[in-house]
Amino acid sequence: MISNFDHFLLYSYEPEKTFQFLKNRFQLTTLIPLTNYGSFQSGMFAFRNGILEILWYENKTEKVETNFLINQFVGFALQSNLSIIDTKSELENLEFTVSHVMEQKVFNAKNEEVVISEIILLDRFLEGFQTFFIEYKTDDLLKKFEELSKTSLWEMESFILETANPEDTRNEFLRLCFKQENVNCVSDPNGIKVNFKKTFSQNGISSFLIQSKEEKIDILQLLRDVNGYRC
Repeated sequence: MISNFDHFLLYSYEPEKTFQFLKNRFQLTTLIPLTNYGSFQSGMFAFRNGILEILWYENKTEKVETNFLINQFVGFALQSNLSIIDTKSELENLEFTVSHVMEQKVFNAKNEEVVISEIILLDRFLEGFQTFFIEYKTDDLLKKFEELSKTSLWEMESFILETANPEDTRNEFLRLCFKQENVNCVSDPNGIKVNFKKTFSQNGISSFLIQSKEEKIDILQLLRDVNGYRC
């Protein structure tokens, strides 16, 4: 089973501000405009080799604290070269703990609830960090991405994944057919590299590099410098 990153989930407490800032600063190609779906907001940018989703969702259990990052990655979606049902079966054969197949739904312009994708959660893969396989139920988004990604000025270069067990997590990526670059790094078929770093707190992404012909930027550090913390 060949696997690759489909999109990355960047949660923003101020999604409109973050979406517009990234779009203007990097001249990013909009795949889906920031849209309010009621309980959550979402918008996507097309890079040459992946998708960045800016999102906000209701979290009624969230405690309002100082030093809470306005922008932080909360997960990523993966794709495989198999159907979602066969992906589930193969993951179970590889002894991953996975959820049942779940539908993702939104309301369309006619206020009709429609299924846009099906997902399988990777339980116990990165505790507290959303990781899942996705299969879209229409080809519209993928066709649009294939078209727009060709015009994008930017590609995703690499990110640092902080986890309590870097070696175990690296080995799990290798079981998903990621390529080993070195002892602390793997890459997907689209060239996105994952560097592993041990953390003694929660799992998460601490650095996310994008590059163009002219420059390489850590967008997380840039967003921290610009927006800082919520208080």
